[in-house]
Amino acid sequence: PNRKITNAHKMGDLDSSVAETQRVLQAIISKPKLTEALLKKPPFRFLHDIVSEVKKQTGFPPLDDADLDSNNCKDKESKIAYLNKVIGLVTGVTGPITVKPQKIVAGMEPENTNALLQGLAKAATGAGAAAPAPAPSSGASLSTNAHGSKVLMWSTTACLSSS
Repeated sequence: PNRKITNAHKMGDLDSSVAETQRVLQAIISKPKLTEALLKKPPFRFLHDIVSEVKKQTGFPPLDDADLDSNNCKDKESKIAYLNKVIGLVTGVTGPITVKPQKIVAGMEPENTNALLQGLAKAATGAGAAAPAPAPSSGASLSTNAHGSKVLMWSTTACLSSS
């Protein structure tokens, strides 16, 4: 038996994951261009641009202007803080997604990054609601986005650099 099939299988998984990411996101956004090469090893700025454009088109995720300014996400810590915020907002709607912000920033585990982008699309279109939204806690308010989905709005800023 040839063990190299395992790697080919993993690459096939990534190919199908990239195709699914393109399918669900292209229904929402027309930019940035969702190329196979970028989705197979997505740089942070590309991910930030996708999240910002989905927010512009749908109102989700509920990020503030500071988060949407990529100039506020230059160092590793601010990028991880931003990704933690996005992951929290997406998984709050879709349920758990196995993804580590440290791996995303390092350009590793692109199949998990694609799963996050697919979750973003589902959450933004209301297709991924796993359960009713929890009651707002302090610092959050319940709002309705452009698609009529209930979303929690937070008043924190994840992207500001500590410098």
